[in-house]
Amino acid sequence: MMSRENQVFVTALCAITFALFVIGLSTPALLVEDGLVEDLSATGFAIAALLALNTALLKNVSLTFREKGLLIGTSVLSLVLFLSEISFGARIFHVQMPKMRGGGEFDGGHDIAILVFRMIRDAGFAGIVTALIGAAILLAVAVALLFRFRQEGAMVRDIISRTFEFRLLLALCWLASAVVLDLIPSYKAATLEETLEFAASGVLILAVVGLFWRKRLSGDGPAVGTKNTVRPHWPRQL
Repeated sequence: MMSRENQVFVTALCAITFALFVIGLSTPALLVEDGLVEDLSATGFAIAALLALNTALLKNVSLTFREKGLLIGTSVLSLVLFLSEISFGARIFHVQMPKMRGGGEFDGGHDIAILVFRMIRDAGFAGIVTALIGAAILLAVAVALLFRFRQEGAMVRDIISRTFEFRLLLALCWLASAVVLDLIPSYKAATLEETLEFAASGVLILAVVGLFWRKRLSGDGPAVGTKNTVRPHWPRQL
């Protein structure tokens, strides 16, 4: 079962995302290319990358192998997203990025999805059939993994019951939705895309910070002594 904390979090996230989307529609200047929200998203991804890497390397916090792996993965993903948001420095250093087939410049990670979509479209019927076969294979692998881990802790229930993993899953869902929206030539779709990316950056930060504080508050990690520590049987000095 999903924990109450996760239920509250996903409800608040959906409400905040919707509110930001409405604000973006009424204030287009906030969500234009290289605008305030995109700059904040880039900053958020950079902070998430640094926090995740720092938390994974901390010695005074006890982390499982799985948590360390997820933190390092989160750091790498956040770094790639940060670079994608700033177009890999192209606009900062005035570098001309490579042109894409069908128009536009390759200046972000989402452009990979655009290129794949265009290749499938240009390939015609054969491309669509190939894409459907590939999607069917991926779905079969996902189902096989679900059955494989069903007896070992019920993977899906395990994820939605944990705070850190559930927030990472939410961030990935928001980012995946943003990539899909980027393929739609619509002002509303573009506005929602920027909103989802901004919300995802905040979720990644909250996921890492939440894991760190839970570990610290639970007392996990090696005990740290202080100069004023007194041993139980230390003889009194008169």
